[in-house]
Amino acid sequence: MMETGRVCVKIAGRDAGKECIVVDIIDDNYVLIDGLTRRRKCNIKHLEPLETKLKIRKNASETEIRDIFKKELKITIVPKKKKVKKEKTEDKETKEEPAKKPEKEKKKKTGKKSKTKKKKSKTSKNKKSSK
Repeated sequence: MMETGRVCVKIAGRDAGKECIVVDIIDDNYVLIDGLTRRRKCNIKHLEPLETKLKIRKNASETEIRDIFKKELKITIVPKKKKVKKEKTEDKETKEEPAKKPEKEKKKKTGKKSKTKKKKSKTSKNKKSSK
């Protein structure tokens, strides 16, 4: 039933309820999907196939998928904006050092262990060894 071009609805995960299209078949359990969901590998069990099958080529690009969704299904996919990395323009001289926190006084350790732990009795060891 799962084949390249099959329109599906994602039923599990973050993209649940969104329509997608099978772009490639990876193996018996996984397919590559794209559409209103993120382009990613997806378990077949997490997809509900619909009757609609669109004619696309294997490993179609995101722009091709977007165009097919717009023409065939009348659904507009808005491409996500890529994050732009900001360059640091601060000089080392102008950079201020953060205020240091006052150090707390450390308690001195006496080296003695607390007596809260119970010691094992020697009789229980003797019982185990005699068996």
